[in-house]
Amino acid sequence: MDDGLRKRWLEAIHNDILSPIYFSNVENFPYNENRPFTPDYTKVAELRLKDFSAFSHTKAELREYILHIFYDLLDTFHIDVCKMQRLIYALCENYQDNPFHNFFHAFSVVQMIHSIGEHVNKYQDLLDNRERFALLISSYGHDLNHPGVTNAFMINSRHQLAIRYNDISVLENHHAATLIHFLELSGCDIFCNLSYEDQTYMRRLIIPTILATDMAKHKSVMENFDRTMREFNKENPVHRQNVMDMLLHSSDVGNPTYKFDLATVFSLRIIQEFNQQVIQEEQRGLPVSEFLRVGNDIKKIKQNQMGFIDAFIYPLWKLLCVHIPQTQEYVDAIEQNRKMWEELEKL
Repeated sequence: MDDGLRKRWLEAIHNDILSPIYFSNVENFPYNENRPFTPDYTKVAELRLKDFSAFSHTKAELREYILHIFYDLLDTFHIDVCKMQRLIYALCENYQDNPFHNFFHAFSVVQMIHSIGEHVNKYQDLLDNRERFALLISSYGHDLNHPGVTNAFMINSRHQLAIRYNDISVLENHHAATLIHFLELSGCDIFCNLSYEDQTYMRRLIIPTILATDMAKHKSVMENFDRTMREFNKENPVHRQNVMDMLLHSSDVGNPTYKFDLATVFSLRIIQEFNQQVIQEEQRGLPVSEFLRVGNDIKKIKQNQMGFIDAFIYPLWKLLCVHIPQTQEYVDAIEQNRKMWEELEKL
């Protein structure tokens, strides 16, 4: 990595500009034409696990796991393995070192999408292969260049991105645009062997799927999914898009579906990020997001977690489970974690 380039990028962030870094000269990849990629089936088996812990691995190891997530799609879509590795690396390096919205979160989301898919026949009854591919790519890139603050902060601080996107799904628009930017760069253009029509279709899938991760769309994503699944028709492209939206939105906020110790690590990280935003808002004289002010008070942390599960997470995953019963273990984990927080609350 070019430390000078990263320094300039970080300086640009402080100047209210978020722009991607592109590592165009990275060529030292493990796999190429002379050394074809062969999946390690131990890794393939690990990636099926519900409670895969990203924090137990280095970034380099996780990039290798991500390549394994896409292993069956490389041949299906004639993907150049060097371009795939370069894209995986470039996206990894374009996640900032925020407490929560970082590469480890991105990995966890794409792995969760993959794990669920492995238990529902790779989504074959719900999506076609192009859509599964787009869903996985969207999952990996869904928080690219995230600055560690909310849309409200971006809008209230008059950030250039808020101006660019007219205060509408500011961060989600930025994540989607940044991902599309990479996918169109020479060296990362993994869709280059697809027809023009298929390339256009992939783009049309990726953008709305990432936009659906805006929490402001939480209710509409659930309502569209429920209505869709009551009369699901795989031939209907709107139905398939609604399924993609629900899967990514659920996985994006799926931390409480992990076993309690892993779920707690993610919980404390997002609370840390919220606390940092409140401090920034106070320092800059912006409207303060009091609902994010959790601090280090263990009682407030417990109440925050139980409230989040009750208001958002449990209803979301319960609905997903109604229509995709193979996700029952995720709902069971949420219920168990809720009980764990409640028991802690009584201490």
